[in-house]
Amino acid sequence: MARWIKAACAALLVGLMAGTVNAAVAKAPDAAASGSPVIAVLDVQLVLRNAVAAKGIRTAIDARRKGFEDEIELVRKDLKAEEQKLRQQSTILSPEAANERRRVLETKFSDLRRKAEQRRGTLDRAFVGATRKLRTEIARVLTQLMAERKITITLARTAVLVFDERLNVTSEVLKRLDKNLPNVTVEFKKPGEK
Repeated sequence: MARWIKAACAALLVGLMAGTVNAAVAKAPDAAASGSPVIAVLDVQLVLRNAVAAKGIRTAIDARRKGFEDEIELVRKDLKAEEQKLRQQSTILSPEAANERRRVLETKFSDLRRKAEQRRGTLDRAFVGATRKLRTEIARVLTQLMAERKITITLARTAVLVFDERLNVTSEVLKRLDKNLPNVTVEFKKPGEK
């Protein structure tokens, strides 16, 4: 019995919330004229995931990452082979010569780790730079849309629990973004490079 009452209260609460949202949407044109806020909702994560330019950024980053990984793996295999060779020769080499070769090999492994970290940094900087361009264009498109529709505030979808789908401007922003910015150049710069 108690579960039934809780379910009925929850359904009533959702219905009241939906009715309030519908009333707000129905009054939206009058609200703009009277100075009341006109609200829109934007799913930024969906735009960043589905925009044509965002997909292009991911493709470029993934291709470069694959190239970096292949390059690093090739060097790592060579170093492993050199390490195996050193183990086999350790019985015929003097202890000083074996230690010297081991030290040189450890330096090579350390250099490889540093190179891999630099490559990751290059990828991260490229992704952040390209995404920054995309976010700037999203803001520009949203600003234009807000001016056209006399929207006074746009909320991120993640900040809204329940809303009327008529408040959602995500598909319109995505459509305009794809038209205005079909691709973003991803710049793979090394640290300190301008």
